[in-house]
Amino acid sequence: MDERTKAAIDADFFRNITDYEHGTALFLRVIKELNIQPVMHEFVAETELKGNQYLQELINANEITIVHYDDYLRKEESGSYESYFKEAYERINKFDFPAGEDIYTYAEKEESLGEIRSFYMAKKMSYTYLMSDDADARTLARNFSSRKYRVIVQTLYDVFVECRRQETGFVWKDINVTATNAMRKRQDKLNRLKEIYGESSK
Repeated sequence: MDERTKAAIDADFFRNITDYEHGTALFLRVIKELNIQPVMHEFVAETELKGNQYLQELINANEITIVHYDDYLRKEESGSYESYFKEAYERINKFDFPAGEDIYTYAEKEESLGEIRSFYMAKKMSYTYLMSDDADARTLARNFSSRKYRVIVQTLYDVFVECRRQETGFVWKDINVTATNAMRKRQDKLNRLKEIYGESSK
């Protein structure tokens, strides 16, 4: 039995932790050090990350699990899922879900569709974390979590902080390239990471 902590991985988080390293080494080390079992919604894997070579490498190596709708959604629950999806979509995008579109397959950029679907999956399957660098993921967690079913959203920044908090083997040079690039527009967070990794005075 796999006793690792399950975490749903979203597209933006995955790109940030792999693209700047040109590979999966950092991702694999993070999930090992934090004892994480990574899972990914089929929409994220097959639509948002379609053709991504790093994801395909992980799938081929059985290092990430792709979760399909029928793994967690029964037919009799379709009504409640539709209600959630449309409410979440409207709350995030500030306009109604397009009439006539299929909530299971609808794809459009910049509408947080991966986050909406991944959050519901994580909540339904009692995953501890949703790893996402999209601020809309926190909106979902605030509005659709409950005391019984709480999903914790972790950004890449949060993960690097957690690696330090848990006293893993990571040092600044291990995350420098990814952190510097992924957080180039958030200098405050980058400076904070340098501080906690002992690089602020260098």
